[in-house]
Amino acid sequence: PAVKKPPAGAEREPPQWMSPPAPFGEEHQVPPPLEAPPPPTESPPPPPPASTRPRASSDGPRGGRAVEAKVAPESEQTALAAEPSAPPPPPPPSGLCAVAASQAAASSSSTGPGVIGGSSSISRERERVVSNLNGSFRDLPCAADSRRKRKYTPRNPYTHFDSHGHAAYPMMPTRNYEHPDMFEKYDHDTLFFIFYYQQGLYQQHLAAKELKKLSWRYHTKYLTWFQRHEEPRETGSSFERGAYVYFDHDSGWCQRIKGDFAFEYQYLEEDPAAAES
Repeated sequence: PAVKKPPAGAEREPPQWMSPPAPFGEEHQVPPPLEAPPPPTESPPPPPPASTRPRASSDGPRGGRAVEAKVAPESEQTALAAEPSAPPPPPPPSGLCAVAASQAAASSSSTGPGVIGGSSSISRERERVVSNLNGSFRDLPCAADSRRKRKYTPRNPYTHFDSHGHAAYPMMPTRNYEHPDMFEKYDHDTLFFIFYYQQGLYQQHLAAKELKKLSWRYHTKYLTWFQRHEEPRETGSSFERGAYVYFDHDSGWCQRIKGDFAFEYQYLEEDPAAAES
């Protein structure tokens, strides 16, 4: 509200904070305002009826939306109130009853006519098992998956011809390497190499035959060649004990000495020619 200005000749009243204090025991009276606020001219609108009253949405106060709730007529409300309510569902079974109920529900949902075992649909677990079986049957090992024979094949085959059109070096291995007289010229390392790396071939048989000529004996249990280092200290009907030299083909590819070793005759490989005679 606007404040009236005093006339020019009137004395100016001091402000309230400079007024003299009230005497002790008397309450300080606040002077009334110069002008009272005008009375309100408009009254608030009446509240809407209950049938069209807005209802807050599920978004909460932050959503800022309102949805009008539809109120059923009084006749429908009376009919709904008179209709009896449905009984509550029974509590779920527990313990063994729950297991039996779950098995019965699974069997009733999975059984059906026209399917092997009474199942109308295959579960995902059965589909996975059938898929794995089909995959394993599709990837069965064949004869080509077995270990192939060790044959020499040149890594970088190259043929050089001379001026006459002939190969400058032999193209096929010589047949002399299959002759027994050729193996008499080999040293021990060559014979051991042929025996262990030409398995199943005729050269392995010739190498073993030559090693036996050099007093080496093959131990069928340890798959190693042994040779007497000295005369046995103890000899029995089924074994002999003493110092032996053996060829270490697994870790060192060298000859080692075992001081006290019992060689049992049951693990001694016999010569096929001696066995036949």
